[in-house]
Amino acid sequence: MRIMWASHVIPYPPKSGVHLRSYHLLRAAGMHNDVDLLAFIQEPWLKIFYASREEALEDCTRHLRDICASVRFLPIDNLTRPFGKVRTAIEGVLSRQSYTVRWLQSRAARQAFADCARGAAYDLAHFDTISLAPFRPLFARTPATLGHHNVESHMLRRRSQSETDWLKRWYFLQESSSVGGYETRVAGNFAAHIACSELDCERLRALSAQIHAVAIPNGVDVEYFRPAGRAAQQHTLVFVGSLNWYPNVDAVSFLLREVWPLLKSRVPSVRLDVVGSAPPESILRLAASRADVKVHGFVDDVRPFMDAATLYVCPIRDGGGTKLKLLDAFAMAKCVVAHPIACEGIDVAAGRNVMLADSAAQFADCIQTLLENQILRERIGKAARELVVAHYSFAQIGRRLCEVFEAAAASGRQDLRPSSCGQLI
Repeated sequence: MRIMWASHVIPYPPKSGVHLRSYHLLRAAGMHNDVDLLAFIQEPWLKIFYASREEALEDCTRHLRDICASVRFLPIDNLTRPFGKVRTAIEGVLSRQSYTVRWLQSRAARQAFADCARGAAYDLAHFDTISLAPFRPLFARTPATLGHHNVESHMLRRRSQSETDWLKRWYFLQESSSVGGYETRVAGNFAAHIACSELDCERLRALSAQIHAVAIPNGVDVEYFRPAGRAAQQHTLVFVGSLNWYPNVDAVSFLLREVWPLLKSRVPSVRLDVVGSAPPESILRLAASRADVKVHGFVDDVRPFMDAATLYVCPIRDGGGTKLKLLDAFAMAKCVVAHPIACEGIDVAAGRNVMLADSAAQFADCIQTLLENQILRERIGKAARELVVAHYSFAQIGRRLCEVFEAAAASGRQDLRPSSCGQLI
């Protein structure tokens, strides 16, 4: 097939959760189809991975052209203007159109998508997040699928419930309501909605009976992420996750503020490595005031840190989708102590391939028990790797995605109506 793939982020390099999923699924589609990529440039990510914008775009273009028929990058005009993020949010509140739907929209972006639609006859158009759905009408005669890295309305509602600042709580609640209404309105414009888990599929189906939701789970390269066989350092914990993402910041803050004092009083020799790009000052200050905690920032290869750790800790209590770094840890045969929310969408069994905790005291108890019981943690780590090899290999997941695309293209061609895609935002 010939496929137009629209992405809200340049899907390279595969060094964060969103990049990992996007890159590997795009690569799978490109192995069996001709894929034209339209991707938006999120400047903060380029600054993390590359020394300059020019180097970033050149390197990303070179690698993505290996798997795509064509590659085009688009600026995000709303964010490049002064105070762009705040202005876009305020404009969304005043116009009753959510930030989530507005932030990628511009005259230049619409023109780029229109040119793409006129320039080729596509069998399928894939829009990789709800923020790209406003471009769907430009491909009105082409079957389409919509990706959901998270169910955005659900994630925003959960964030409003955990927010302590009343103004932010009100904003996220309004945003959740607005996004949920939009998700419902555009549901029928897509032959298939592709989610990260069956749980997210259920959340999507609850929005609209028109949603045909299919789970394409997050995955892991089980050959790249595998135990190296080196002995772990004694009493060493590791957390891995991009620290420009609020659920990860909350997780590390909870770990340092609430879990760490309890744990250090019981296991004075315990150490923690926090590995993740763009750590904010709040996290750096917290870590500096805690003994035996080190924040490493972005590293090109997280495997040595995982190999060296006795345990992997993941106290993520917010957000949505499934956590790719957790799958990486499982593939490395690490014993993981995680919050139940961190494991959503992954078919884990508590006590068998993961240990679950949802309070500071429970985290401290689990970590202490596992640090003292090598046989138990090795058994759990071994079972975790067996789980991802059997069910979460990107090779298997990529084949399933191509099957979904083929079915969506066929059913979409039968069901498509010229007016079915509504109007541009």
